[in-house]
Amino acid sequence: MKYYRLWVVAFLLKFIGSAWDASYHFKYLFEEYSIPHIVNTLGFALGAYLLFQEWRRSHYMDQFSRNLITIGYVLFLIGIPLDFTYHIAYGIDLTTWSPTHFIYYIATGIMIFGVWRGYYRFTRDVKPTWKSMHTWFAMFLLECLMFPNMQQENGAISYDQYIHGKSIASKEILELISDPASQIFGGIPEWVYPIYSVLMVALLTVIIIRIFRDFNIPVMGAVLYILLRFVGKATFAAVGYPTSYVPITLLFIPLFYLLFRKTNWMAGLAGSLVYFLVLYGIHKSGMLITPPLELWELVPVAIMGVLVPVIIARVKPVPLFKKNKQPA
Repeated sequence: MKYYRLWVVAFLLKFIGSAWDASYHFKYLFEEYSIPHIVNTLGFALGAYLLFQEWRRSHYMDQFSRNLITIGYVLFLIGIPLDFTYHIAYGIDLTTWSPTHFIYYIATGIMIFGVWRGYYRFTRDVKPTWKSMHTWFAMFLLECLMFPNMQQENGAISYDQYIHGKSIASKEILELISDPASQIFGGIPEWVYPIYSVLMVALLTVIIIRIFRDFNIPVMGAVLYILLRFVGKATFAAVGYPTSYVPITLLFIPLFYLLFRKTNWMAGLAGSLVYFLVLYGIHKSGMLITPPLELWELVPVAIMGVLVPVIIARVKPVPLFKKNKQPA
């Protein structure tokens, strides 16, 4: 288990570095050797070391899991010069929705999935539960999928501080956000975010339940994600860094699958409706500073919540997690 605990540490360092980086760039512009980048790199390096050990002599992973992680690492490394080139060309680093950033997300997601698959096979004689490292890997994959939304979650609070004359951003950032058409919200239409959230969280939830036959793992993964986001928010506030809205209502999506004990359209509809309506209520009440929302977005959100479990139910499962012979 020590091997996989070290993978949890590696991904946790990447989690911390990424969250810090999102906060950092709402205060400062692009900088190659910022502390958040260094923390992220430490996690990347630890994972690379663990992967190297498996290539030297396989002990804890099957070949397919190891190869998946390797693909993720290679893709991530390809993304680094492309990302530098992109930001040199456009001169800013204030959007999580750039094409090169999505290379990072896809690569990281492949890494997490590969490690998770290896852990699942390594512990194949133990029934998966939320009390195991399955919850950590579910949380890391959720964070990877939700990271693009931090553009709005940080942007909403930073813009509110700006319009009230309380901004803590640098002069370069203030020059950017003084233009309402700037990339303070990533240049992405507002309605994309809630639809994207329901799509990604519902997909992850239904797939986890279908593979592990456990409704608790996605719920506890979401709880852990929200808890760590609050820890990060409190830490950033304490040291004078920009904070973000924590997407607490995401929890309702996996929670309703747990309450219904089914992955059907009713659970998907209920979860998506409650997720959006509670978020909209928080937004309208001013209780918290949330990303912008419009009530009409409830319709596509609900449709997405219904379609995900219906479509997944019609897809024949791929035996990526098939439990066969002991890895060498």
